[in-house]
Amino acid sequence: SILGSKQLEGAVLLAAMVAEDRPLIPADRQGSRSEDSEVSPEQGPESTRNAPSTPAAGSGTVEWQQTGSSAPAAAEGGGIPSALKTTVLVVSVLTAFAGGVVFSPNVVTKATDLYSQITSAISDSQRPTGPGAPRTTFTTTFTTTSVTQTSTLGDTTTMTTRTQPFVDPDKGYSCKSDLHLGPVVKSSQKGLALDDTTFSECPSLATVDWPNTDMKVKSLRLFKAWDYRWKADREKVWQELRDYVWRNNAKVLFGTQIGCNETDDDHDWMYVKQLMAYIGREHVMGLAIGNEIELLHMLPNISKKCVRSMFVGGYFFNKVIARSNDLDQLPGFSDLTLTSVMGGYALAGTPPFLNTKEAGILSFIQAVTRRFGRRWAFTWNVYPYFDPRIGLDEGTFHTCNKAMMSAINFAPVSLLPMQLAEFRRRMKTVTGRDDDIMWLGETGWSWPQAGTLNTVMNTCKAFSTEEAMSLYYQGFLSWDLHVAADQHPIDHAFYFTMRDAINVDERESFGLVGSCTHVKCKLQEEPIRRI
Repeated sequence: SILGSKQLEGAVLLAAMVAEDRPLIPADRQGSRSEDSEVSPEQGPESTRNAPSTPAAGSGTVEWQQTGSSAPAAAEGGGIPSALKTTVLVVSVLTAFAGGVVFSPNVVTKATDLYSQITSAISDSQRPTGPGAPRTTFTTTFTTTSVTQTSTLGDTTTMTTRTQPFVDPDKGYSCKSDLHLGPVVKSSQKGLALDDTTFSECPSLATVDWPNTDMKVKSLRLFKAWDYRWKADREKVWQELRDYVWRNNAKVLFGTQIGCNETDDDHDWMYVKQLMAYIGREHVMGLAIGNEIELLHMLPNISKKCVRSMFVGGYFFNKVIARSNDLDQLPGFSDLTLTSVMGGYALAGTPPFLNTKEAGILSFIQAVTRRFGRRWAFTWNVYPYFDPRIGLDEGTFHTCNKAMMSAINFAPVSLLPMQLAEFRRRMKTVTGRDDDIMWLGETGWSWPQAGTLNTVMNTCKAFSTEEAMSLYYQGFLSWDLHVAADQHPIDHAFYFTMRDAINVDERESFGLVGSCTHVKCKLQEEPIRRI
């Protein structure tokens, strides 16, 4: 690449700064520090310095220049690590050479000598600064089956070894189980929701096959493209997600947030656009704009201003239009199916749908279906697990056999198909059509019991067992997507989810795999052994 004068000047300045042990980040005020640096209490304000003077340059030759007295030595333990210093110096000099800058012989000699010392410098930088000094070191050893981490603090050493599933780079990861629950009926119209745990911590371990089957996952529901709070490498995560999608020839229902902070909403949308283009139009199933917005006004610490603006103020609808307009500018995306995911609360109030100042669902649906017609899909989250209408059996033993028969079953007279059939009927009253696109955005069962289960079912031990989860999951796999004899079947269904995850600080265990360190599927014929 061609280096500009500013890049050359920066490279030369960086080389000079490092060679003289000057700080790389200037601190113009006492106690200031960079966002990514740490200043220990022992160092105090003396550990920060003003910006270094610029080395003089003349006739294309650079000498180490300094004004006044020598730069003070770095505080003990507070200077630039020797490995980093030597590496930066050598790279900076080589960069400047590439741009045509000629260094004086003593600079070249110093760079050459430092280059030969890099190996020993790295070793030196890892040694403790003094006998018995508090320190923390991490040593990680990777093999195809295990990860060993050693943490030392003072005189205490803790070693943690965890097993990582072997991942065939050509076939991808699938959890292991002696319990077979397949086949998957209508497999091309069913998919898995990708939880934040899998997406952010182990995307290479997204299960290629439906757990407890030998059939490929053909679609994913992605709640977000990225979260700035995640510590993972976004480019690497996206590449691994794309590898998964391409390997399975899968499609993705992308989600983008709608909330009370427009800046955050727009930033989230920026990531979604980038990831959709990166994965490719042929693998994008649709775009879900907002998730259960009808419940927004119930969340703690939500301002009245935000609630008023969402529906009455038109913020929600206007953002849908804005997202659609942006898609028109992306090649191939102008016809992408649009939706917004909502839950059972939308059925509350006067039929067909809830229509209050806080949750104007009916008005919103009328507006988007007028604007987009059949391009708009209706997506509903239905969880019999959380249904408040089911209760305990009569008696004092806290059993729930009748409730489980209704909740776990996928027959037309059971909870999930009946609620979806009711959604379908109410959709027809708005659009006049009985075959609008209809997706099941989420359903699933938690084992162990979810911390968010707030119905009387939290007192029934049998309700959140492995057996109950196994029956519900198998019912989903064998379901043909019909909801009633006189109703059009739904078009797609997503099961929640790959791995256990946290929902608003509460542990939920809807995952078909326990965590990123588990080799086995959660559901097993024999008592499960956690590995």
